[in-house]
Amino acid sequence: MAKKRCFLCGAPIKAMSAHCITKDNYLLCAKDAARIDPSLHSSNFRISMKISRLVNSHSAQEIEKMLNTSAVTSYKEDPLPYKSKIAKVDEKLNSIADNADQKADELQSAIDYVEKDEQKKLDVVMQQLNDAGVENLFGTKKEIKALPDIIDIANGEKILYAATAFVETNSVLAICTNKRVIFLDHGLIYGSKATSFPLDMINSVSYSKGLMLGSIAVTNGATTIQIENMQPYPAQKLAETIKQSAADFKKTSAQSTSNNDFSQLRELKQLLDDGIITKEEFNAKKKQILGI
Repeated sequence: MAKKRCFLCGAPIKAMSAHCITKDNYLLCAKDAARIDPSLHSSNFRISMKISRLVNSHSAQEIEKMLNTSAVTSYKEDPLPYKSKIAKVDEKLNSIADNADQKADELQSAIDYVEKDEQKKLDVVMQQLNDAGVENLFGTKKEIKALPDIIDIANGEKILYAATAFVETNSVLAICTNKRVIFLDHGLIYGSKATSFPLDMINSVSYSKGLMLGSIAVTNGATTIQIENMQPYPAQKLAETIKQSAADFKKTSAQSTSNNDFSQLRELKQLLDDGIITKEEFNAKKKQILGI
């Protein structure tokens, strides 16, 4: 195989020697490349990226004119033998670029899907607020935007009413759903902070009106949450919604429990009739189910 030589001076270019390639695929040794701009550091093992790019963007003939010199050997009839190598490198780079573009497209598609899903959830939340007749949620834009991550829409949770309020001097969005009462505070530093109480754990709800503003007290076991500085109508509406929703939820839960008890008793009776359990076992289990 012919030795690789600098097209300008004819010096052989060794395996570890730095070199450049012209636009028309001729080699230029580090020594001649350094003459293009002596202010840039170059050595036999390293050539400035700026010089390398410059050489790569010019033909061998243009480099000759740039350096005001002529090649000592005839090179024009014998181009570099590694055009195929350069072609393979270009092919590999193009392949990498295509893969990068494909990955970028896949990532963008995933982002678009997530954003579309989030927007869909937000649309559902906004429709629920509208259906509940919620108005004037001034100052709770961040809380509303965070609601799709709080409300369990997939499992049938629905907003029944919401209002702006203050809990322990913090501005929050108070929400009553068909499953729980939520106090949502979205801070700039810590993100969304949600405190919730299941409807079946709420013991009482009271509403009081001052000279200009209203307040609500929600008792959850031994804990009472005081919601203050609310507009009178939203405060009264929220209190009534929480009270009615808690009552409905407990009634539905009691009916469900009762139906479940009857179902268990029917199964026990069948086991008794089939002789699988004794009368004494049946009576003992019956008392346990009925709580007597």
